[in-house]
Amino acid sequence: MTVSEVIAALKADESLANADLSGLDFSNQDLSGADLAGANLSNCNFSGADLSGADIRGAKLDGAVLINTKQDGIRIDLALLKARISSGWSLSGVDLRGLDLSGQDLRNAKLARANLQGCDMEGTDFRGAILNEANLSFSNVRDADFRNASLKRINLTRADRTGALISKWKLKKAFIAGDIAYQS
Repeated sequence: MTVSEVIAALKADESLANADLSGLDFSNQDLSGADLAGANLSNCNFSGADLSGADIRGAKLDGAVLINTKQDGIRIDLALLKARISSGWSLSGVDLRGLDLSGQDLRNAKLARANLQGCDMEGTDFRGAILNEANLSFSNVRDADFRNASLKRINLTRADRTGALISKWKLKKAFIAGDIAYQS
């Protein structure tokens, strides 16, 4: 497929799940809302592209360039999350709803404005992570470690925070409602 064919398929609301799009130059293209789950996106250039709301869970991204991409609401899986965190990339605005992140090492992750609603994050290590304005509502963060994490305006509505290592002063501007009380 060519870039023009891909853009035409997306405008027609066609899924490109599992498609082989390797090596294509999508720089500055609008791929918002695209279904690219499981696609081969190896060596693609997404510089300046809009991937907002796209689903790239299970996609192969070896050698892909993702500089200055718009990614609010992008759906990714655990493998991509860990690869991006270990390489120091920002995952601001990503959509991780319902993912099982229990026991994961997410130290220093850049997850500002990320949607982590309903995730199981029991025992997850968030030390030094940036979670400003992230949505952790209805999540399980039991025994998670948030020491030295940035939590400005985080949403912990009805999140189970039992045993979480999180200082009360860090929650000063957090949005917290529901029956699950802070316990440490």
